[in-house]
Amino acid sequence: MKKIFLILLLAISYQLSAVSCQLSVVDSLSQQSASTVSVNGLSQSQSQSLSQSQSQSQQCESLLSKSYLKSYWNSGLTVLSQPLHYDWKDWTVFGGVAAVTTLAFVYDDDIYNFVNGTFSENQSNAISKYTNVFGEEYFILPSVALTYAIGAINKDSRLRNMSLAALQSFVYAEVASAGLKVLTCRERPTASSQQPTANSQSWLGPFATFESTAFPSGHAMRSFALATTVAGFYPDRKWVGVLSYSLATMTSVGRVISKEHWTSDVIVGAALGYFIGRGVVKFNEKIGNVSSVEIQPVATNYGLGVVINF
Repeated sequence: MKKIFLILLLAISYQLSAVSCQLSVVDSLSQQSASTVSVNGLSQSQSQSLSQSQSQSQQCESLLSKSYLKSYWNSGLTVLSQPLHYDWKDWTVFGGVAAVTTLAFVYDDDIYNFVNGTFSENQSNAISKYTNVFGEEYFILPSVALTYAIGAINKDSRLRNMSLAALQSFVYAEVASAGLKVLTCRERPTASSQQPTANSQSWLGPFATFESTAFPSGHAMRSFALATTVAGFYPDRKWVGVLSYSLATMTSVGRVISKEHWTSDVIVGAALGYFIGRGVVKFNEKIGNVSSVEIQPVATNYGLGVVINF
């Protein structure tokens, strides 16, 4: 059921992109209609403008382009190859994260016992109801679609590009999270049919079951991937980064308080989300300093998508 819901959300997202593209074309044609008209018809410059609008309209009639698919491949390579370009500061941060993660693995049970003794079931559920939303697919996808539509209507290229990059980060986070979950099959702190009591050392191994999906936290990975992407596109607006990372941190802490994850699950998920988001931002910087990539939504009778022009 969840997969069907995600497919519907993606369809809605693409539909919004298609609508924003058509609105852009209509707006362009309206401006040209109000411009100078000669006695014999259209002036040369107006004729050229109409040709450009027709070309843009044809782009809206194109199916998912090869350049867009290629951007996912190249962006993915940029994400994976980041350690090859690390300097001593990056490796220092990596070492710090590794140390914190190791400590979390050691004290997972102690932290869980503390949380379990501090928060009642009702309190945990009440907190997670508000914190989980920022890492949920049903919140992220419509938000990305909405920001893209706003960027297209307002001709804000940075907002449009950020939205597409955020979608890319989301896809990578989903793939990485799902892959690691089925390869590790770590039991959650909450009781299950296979484990009636919490045990942080219970790792069932690759493809043992689809019920044990604690490691890593998908909510933490998605929220930090999105936060890092958004902050990376708006380095000149510090409040954007502060807000984005605050929401991601709140989501991650909420997963521990809700007893859905061990602390190490959340730390690894957040670290991988940051790694993914940073790589996506670096890719966009490499191909056009973040905001110089021209992105056009497309729609045909066969489907919906976007075109990236470098």
